[in-house]
Amino acid sequence: MFRRLPGGRPALQGGGIGLGLLLGLTLPLAAQHQRASGRLRSSPPGSARCMVALDTLTARPLLYAVGEAEGGGEILVVAGQAYTTQLRPDGATETTAGFRGRATWLLQSRVTQWRDAGPVPATLTTPGQLAKFIHATASRAGLKARGAQPFRLLGEPLAVWWHVAAYPTAGPADEAAPELGAHGRFARGPLELVGFLLPPAPRRAPKRLHLHGRPGAQPFVAHVDSLRPGPGLRLLLPALPQ
Repeated sequence: MFRRLPGGRPALQGGGIGLGLLLGLTLPLAAQHQRASGRLRSSPPGSARCMVALDTLTARPLLYAVGEAEGGGEILVVAGQAYTTQLRPDGATETTAGFRGRATWLLQSRVTQWRDAGPVPATLTTPGQLAKFIHATASRAGLKARGAQPFRLLGEPLAVWWHVAAYPTAGPADEAAPELGAHGRFARGPLELVGFLLPPAPRRAPKRLHLHGRPGAQPFVAHVDSLRPGPGLRLLLPALPQ
C-alpha cells in the first residue's frame, strides 16, 4: 500500500512465541517517534469474514506475513516470530509478541528457503520504482506468483519512514488519513524488512507493494511508507524448489 504522510511525504506498505509479551514503548528505542495530531478513530473493526485469528496460523517456522491488526496497528511475522504494534489513546505505542489477537487482513506466505537476488539499486527513489524493480527481478528468477509475492530486504537503508495505523481498515489498498496514527523515521541501523508485491491490478497499472519493518531485535513494528536504499541493501526472494 502507498500512503502519504503529513507534510506530503510519499508512501509505500523456528516456531512462534508461546507466551504473549506486552511491551509498552513510549518512544521506540530505534525510532524517532512523533505523535500525530487529531483524535484516534474508534469506528467498528472490519467484518468477521475479513478477520484472521493469529493463533490459528499453522506451519509457523516457515511463516512470513504482514497485516493490519483489529482496531488498528501493524503486524509482522518473520520466520514464525509474530509482533503486533498498536497505538494507545495516550499516543504511546505498545507491542505484543506472539500469535495473539486478530488481523483485519493478512498477507502471508510460507517460505522454505530464501535466495539472494542481488543489490537494490541506490538510485531507486520512489515506492513505484522499488516495486517495479522487485517485480522485474522476481520475473527473471522464474517466480510467477498468482497472488501476493513475498520478499525481504537486508542491510541498512539510508533512511526509512514509518507509520503505525490507529484505525481499522478493510485491505491493503486503503488510503491512510494523515492526521491519524503515529509516524516517524527509523534511526540508522539494521532493519528487518518483509514485504509483498500486491496482486496485479488492471493492465498497465503501476506495480504496488506493502512493506513492514522492525529495527534490529527490538519489539516494534511499523508500516514502511518510504525508504532510501543506499549502498548495501539487498533483495531476498523465495528460492525455487530444487
